Amino acid sequence: MKRILMSIMTIAFVLAVVAGGTLALFADTESSIGNTFTSGTLDLRVDNENGPLGAKFSTSNMVPGEKYHAGTVTLSNAGTVDGILTLMIDNPVSHENGILDAEADDGDLVDQEIDPSGYNANTGDGELWDQTTLRICLETGAGSHSTNNICDWDDTTLYNNEGTPGNDYSATYRLPIATDLAEDNHITLAAGDSVNLVVEVTFVDDQSNWWWGGMNGVTNNMAMSDDMVFDVIFGLKQVTP
Repeated sequence: MKRILMSIMTIAFVLAVVAGGTLALFADTESSIGNTFTSGTLDLRVDNENGPLGAKFSTSNMVPGEKYHAGTVTLSNAGTVDGILTLMIDNPVSHENGILDAEADDGDLVDQEIDPSGYNANTGDGELWDQTTLRICLETGAGSHSTNNICDWDDTTLYNNEGTPGNDYSATYRLPIATDLAEDNHITLAAGDSVNLVVEVTFVDDQSNWWWGGMNGVTNNMAMSDDMVFDVIFGLKQVTP
């Protein structure tokens, strides 16, 4: 019995040594220190400027029947993330700047915008906004079309209501206010890229556009000496998968 007990104790001791030995295997560890994560940037610049921006588009001495180059700006993505271009027109105002004899003879009134259609998105007492159209494009055309300050056939048109009676004719024929005019084009401006944007304005000749009903009762003379002012809001939003 004593011999059996000694054998059991010997086996237990051996198992304990073996078990203890399994905890002494080789091991090695390494550490990666200071792992850093940095967010990207979207930085839209207009003519290499950040806002607030002054007026970028203007023209003067406009006459009916003529188209004018109102200005060209360069839009750049100075950030590190690709962005989708957005563009909105907002806060349109037309000022009367006094009533001339020719305006009064056609029925224009002091401190009152003549707007027989009843559709009126602009503020102010002038009629010029109602008698102009806009064309806005990106100079993406080939060759000289990429830098000639003209909206050519192969440029990317963001908005064009030429051929209509004006920006504010009716709920159908109007320029959408505070609306992304570039939404349907899905223009991606990659990080580091730039593109020229052109604005053209046409003073609609109501004599040659008689089929619109004489501009719906507003004559060219009523817009004489008037001005129009509006904001252009550029933007970039992150490209999503």
